[in-house]
Amino acid sequence: MYLEHIQIRNFMGLNQLSLMLNQSTALMGENAWGKTSLFRALFRLMGQGGCCYQFEEDDFYRHESEEPINELSITLTYREYRPGISEHSSRLTRLAPAWVKHKDGFHRIHYRARAKRTDAGIVSDHGFLNGVGGDLECEQALLLVHQLIEMNPVFRLRDSRGIPQDLPIVNLNGDYDLLLTELSEQLAVEDELTKADIKAGLDAVRQLLEHYFTPQGATSRAPRRARDIAIHPVNLSQLGKLNSWHPKGEDSGLSLALAAVAHTILQARGGRPIEVGARPLLLIEDPESRLHPTMLAVTWGMLDRFPGQKLVTTNSGDLLSAFPLHHLRRLVRYIDETKSFQIGNEKYNGEDMRRIAFHVRINRPMSLFARYWLLVEGETEIWLLNELARICGYVLPAEGIRIIEFAQCGYSPLIKVARDFGIGWHLLTDGDEAGQKYAQGVRSQLRDEREEDRLTVLPSVDIEHYLFNNGLEAIFRQEAQIYDKHTPTGRIIERALSRRTKPGMALSVVEAIELQGVNKVPIEIRRMFARMVANSRRQR
Repeated sequence: MYLEHIQIRNFMGLNQLSLMLNQSTALMGENAWGKTSLFRALFRLMGQGGCCYQFEEDDFYRHESEEPINELSITLTYREYRPGISEHSSRLTRLAPAWVKHKDGFHRIHYRARAKRTDAGIVSDHGFLNGVGGDLECEQALLLVHQLIEMNPVFRLRDSRGIPQDLPIVNLNGDYDLLLTELSEQLAVEDELTKADIKAGLDAVRQLLEHYFTPQGATSRAPRRARDIAIHPVNLSQLGKLNSWHPKGEDSGLSLALAAVAHTILQARGGRPIEVGARPLLLIEDPESRLHPTMLAVTWGMLDRFPGQKLVTTNSGDLLSAFPLHHLRRLVRYIDETKSFQIGNEKYNGEDMRRIAFHVRINRPMSLFARYWLLVEGETEIWLLNELARICGYVLPAEGIRIIEFAQCGYSPLIKVARDFGIGWHLLTDGDEAGQKYAQGVRSQLRDEREEDRLTVLPSVDIEHYLFNNGLEAIFRQEAQIYDKHTPTGRIIERALSRRTKPGMALSVVEAIELQGVNKVPIEIRRMFARMVANSRRQR
């Protein structure tokens, strides 16, 4: 079985969260948006041995109004891998009183832990729910909870810096760096480690994995098809095949270091009763924090092959690209709840997925961390708008706004992804024939949204004519070296662009506007910035 769903109410930094999980799941979210509270909830319930956690005062969510919260709850839903397997597996039948059959044919366990403030102190309660959220009467419910914890232990890996001293956590990165350094020096100078020694270490780790963590399903994977590549553009699984390592030279130090990572995870069990065939949940916090991107790819290739479930928080666009698109979750904190967004509500065809894979996941992976996307037609707008926003007093990256050129990708796939992940968006286009087609397409996709919040159409055939007609004629004439009153506007602009190029002309315009002040920024652009920033700040 595996953890399918988490429901949290009023725990630490989360007032409300509903989160669906896959076998491996990557979480995106800004600081103070609840990722750490989520990990602590899972670790405190399932990571400290076969005992029921007793909640404390610090576990309760603190409302901004300072009004005390008197109840909290955490509900974990576990699902069997195949319909009906829980009725035939000798391991799973031990939890028979807690299994609930659902309409989709799968059996699930809904484990709820809650706490209340009372006159006598904080009272914790652990039990199970039925399929509609009511209490499920079970004899020896606490014994079933203990067995559930032993069968589904949680391990937590994170950088050792800033860890509370009273929170037992597996330290990965510090030990990893130290071991890698020592091994590299030892191999380079003393050459004491032989290939046989390293192979023996890898074999030992593999045997431990097979003994404690029984893999789910076949170890071989089906060939990657076109749609698989589009959904999962970066695949690092080949790096994790222990039996395919042939260490030599400096690689031998890396191989042994990776083996030590696996051993560190196994050592996390400590004195906990973890049975043969346990299904662990591995919590991995910001693995990129102290690893070079190359080392991160290798390390994740190793971790990704570990049997069991993985839940990862990351700020690395490269690591995000190593997850299937439907395994990504974006957490957004609002006033009354933290929402989890994922792919699934929009309809995507194969061409949509290919364009998203290339233009977003491979070329612009960091854009998935943004709060807001400004979609523009080309390079000129990217150069121009970042600087015009600064002149208007906005630093777009600090506001969570990213400018994305859509001409090659098309705006429709980008809007679909933005909607699914809860990312705000706005499209800026010229007033020419192509721009009018873009605008009409955007209008057809509006859903109870104001057009001014999603679309700005410049009242000119292109952005150069728009700037020329909005108080910046002098800079175009200067760059074109044309000062008479008879030359057509189009000829002046064409001459200026031939001398400076479109991006170069954009920078010249920025210089001129900065010297004259914010009022020189055209009004439509200023209004667009104000609307985007206001909408972006709603995600707090």
